Amino acid sequence: MPEDVKFRPRRHHDDDYFDGFTIHAQGGVELRAFMVPRYKTSGLSGDEWRVHAQLNVNAGQVSRGFSSMKGLMANASHFIWTGARDLLDIPDALLVGRRKGIELFRQAFPIFGDAAFGFGWHATIASEGTRDVPWHHLTDDEERAVCQQVGCDAKPINVYRIKTFTLRDGTGQHAPKQYEAQHTWFCSRHTQRGDCGIEDCDTNLVLESGNGIPVIHETDESPSGLVVL
Repeated sequence: MPEDVKFRPRRHHDDDYFDGFTIHAQGGVELRAFMVPRYKTSGLSGDEWRVHAQLNVNAGQVSRGFSSMKGLMANASHFIWTGARDLLDIPDALLVGRRKGIELFRQAFPIFGDAAFGFGWHATIASEGTRDVPWHHLTDDEERAVCQQVGCDAKPINVYRIKTFTLRDGTGQHAPKQYEAQHTWFCSRHTQRGDCGIEDCDTNLVLESGNGIPVIHETDESPSGLVVL
């Protein structure tokens, strides 16, 4: 994005703010929670970027996918308990939460289990400033410096004006008002938005700067399966 452009950020409707966590403890014990790009294609329901959050503990001891980072944060404890119970007492755990590759907070715990059980809660408390844990909220300039696809920290190439917005109360679309953020921006990898969504789709975006050329990675494409009964 040009440095002189100061559009206000508008978060994607699937954006849970946190998009990455790590926990490291003694002996190389590691937990990773991160977003995986998935461009769903379908001749029936259309194409769109879907959100997928992945939880990995110790390179596969636990490997579980979730439909959102919020869902991962809420349910990870169950899978850690059932799949990695032997790691809970490993000492000297460090929990780090991130957004767009930028560190939001870090907190040390005596053992891995203290950090891993309820790390979503630790993140929420840190963001509210109710513990003695330094917290960094991304500035508008930091948001403008990265793609607005969930979990992507790449430099944006294309800036778009949004024609109409989707109301959350189910009443449909409305024209943007002056006080609302009216722009979004993506890297080349996430420039093509598809035709499945309402607000987040190619026909609802007007290119204002950039080349508008999408470069989707083959590994991102995920055709929708059709079940014939």
